[in-house]
Amino acid sequence: MSNYICLDTSVLIKLFIQEEDSDKATLLLQRIIDQGQLIVLPAFAWAEIGTVLRKKRRRGELAVQEADDLWLEFRQFPGIEYFNDDSIMDLAWKISRHFDMPTLYDAAFLAVAEVVERRTGETCEFWTADEKLVNLLNGRRKYVRFLKELN
Repeated sequence: MSNYICLDTSVLIKLFIQEEDSDKATLLLQRIIDQGQLIVLPAFAWAEIGTVLRKKRRRGELAVQEADDLWLEFRQFPGIEYFNDDSIMDLAWKISRHFDMPTLYDAAFLAVAEVVERRTGETCEFWTADEKLVNLLNGRRKYVRFLKELN
């Protein structure tokens, strides 16, 4: 078991907003807590969570106070370490190029998982609820896990 785990925004948001597979995200979080794992994320991940909350607020899916409360809850979320260094940026670029990804956002999460593994020697699983990403990677990154398949 690794001491580190990387969670995609698509998984993190399910911990704060009831969506399809929120129950699986909660189960995964309980396992993370039970195993004492540290959640590792690219430095901009907080902005992605905030963006999702803002979009839901602007569409009327969340009340103003509800969005504010969820943002505060996320900001107080324990056990997260944000990564921001050149190795993440350079590797994200290479990953996005290799898989012909249109943006660097998903690639940055993958890069964090790979850099953590290189630094610690421990596999850092990357969990996502993004089926398009899972299909794009097509099993070519063994550390990638699809939330829908969590038992």
